[in-house]
Amino acid sequence: MAISTSATLPTPLNADVVAFCPESGLHHVLACGCYELDNTQQPARRHGRLALAFVDRAGRQLVETSAVEGIGVLDCSWLQTSRLLLSAATAACDTRIYQVHKGADGTATLAEEACATMPCADAGDACMALDWSADASRVAVTSTAGRVYLGELGQSSGGCSGLCGSASWRAHELEGWAVAFDPRDSNTLYTGADDAQLKRWDLRAAADGGEPVATATNRRSHGAGVCCVSPSRLREHCVATGSHDERTARLWDVRQLRAPVSELGLGGGVWRLKWHPERADLLLAACMHAGFAVLSSGGAEAAAGSEGLSLVARYEAHGLGGALGYGADWAHGGALAAATCSFYDRALHAWTLEEV
Repeated sequence: MAISTSATLPTPLNADVVAFCPESGLHHVLACGCYELDNTQQPARRHGRLALAFVDRAGRQLVETSAVEGIGVLDCSWLQTSRLLLSAATAACDTRIYQVHKGADGTATLAEEACATMPCADAGDACMALDWSADASRVAVTSTAGRVYLGELGQSSGGCSGLCGSASWRAHELEGWAVAFDPRDSNTLYTGADDAQLKRWDLRAAADGGEPVATATNRRSHGAGVCCVSPSRLREHCVATGSHDERTARLWDVRQLRAPVSELGLGGGVWRLKWHPERADLLLAACMHAGFAVLSSGGAEAAAGSEGLSLVARYEAHGLGGALGYGADWAHGGALAAATCSFYDRALHAWTLEEV
């Protein structure tokens, strides 16, 4: 496969997350989050921004349409309810939801103020990752204190009427980097952390005021922290994890978490893994110092990881070594199009993958 860059956009701060809009008619719209730590002030100040942009019809330009300034964003996720929403896990120890206004010209802009906010962590902590259940009713957020927070979304004709915390617990002893709902069971949650542990949780006890139960824990397979957990929406029982150890990317059959079914070294720690929304075999990896990579996990009909991981292509236009690849996502709508963003070179790229 061949990769070609279609558009680039400088970001005023270090960029760490990008997410394409899943809504029909807005597949060319994406969100980009930035985060920086200002050590020149005492105490050090965390700041950043959350912006919307779009790829123009010719695919040659990235154009920013709006931004919320000031908040450090570590993760973001779109939410489709009666209104289009964008949620963000922030360095200000909370999760925020913003309404998205759709323009007649196919663009989108962010509301200036959050329509819902859920405090998630103690002062000095940060929210690192978030994920929504398949029915968009619950959000899970993980923090640098190793805690996981569950919240429930109140909905109204205006889009959202509040985000209320429903449970929290100490899931890991070290920083919690990753969290993801099982796409087929909203009572099953996966977490990963700097303690190199991958855990599966049963959330049903939380509904009765109790603490969720860890039904499976893998402590041995990752040689360093688990940076991301990504369940496949197209393959049942299949989950990918990224780590900053030597092997970095792994595929799992979640019915058996004692060992991965496939491993692949990519030359750098994998901060983020994203499954293609329509191609069950393709994964996009943000590999920190090693740039970005496209992986194959076997044919679309393969069982969970049965054919193993292989490298398809690398995207190195951000530069190697000087930039840290943190954000990556596929566009929706069937195209082999992606966006990536990175620390230090402060850049957002849109690019395409062509089968040759």
